[in-house]
Amino acid sequence: MKGEVRNPTTVWLLALFTCGFYGLYWWYMAGTELKNYLGKDELNPTTDLIITLLCGFYALYLPIKYGKYIQEAQMRAGMSNAQDQGVTFLLFMFLCSFGYAKMQEELNKIWESGGGAPATF
Repeated sequence: MKGEVRNPTTVWLLALFTCGFYGLYWWYMAGTELKNYLGKDELNPTTDLIITLLCGFYALYLPIKYGKYIQEAQMRAGMSNAQDQGVTFLLFMFLCSFGYAKMQEELNKIWESGGGAPATF
């Protein structure tokens, strides 16, 4: 099951102008979509959100963590040049939260690709 293709600029602006509330929702949705696509039980977006709310510094780890999952999903979708961009996503998060747009761009590549077989349950 592939995830929803979203406009990266809209994702970024909503995360920015809602003071991060849409960002929390986006983390949950992106994590759920990746979990369903990869069939990874260890990926738990609910736990990620709870830890982020309890310890804000965990939000600095999320782009790195999800960068690895995005790379794995891209490889499964048939993208031979997939790279772990977790550190890049983190750096863009410091640039007015632009990391949301960059991650959504990479997720859109997966959801728009015709290749790869998603995990089955």
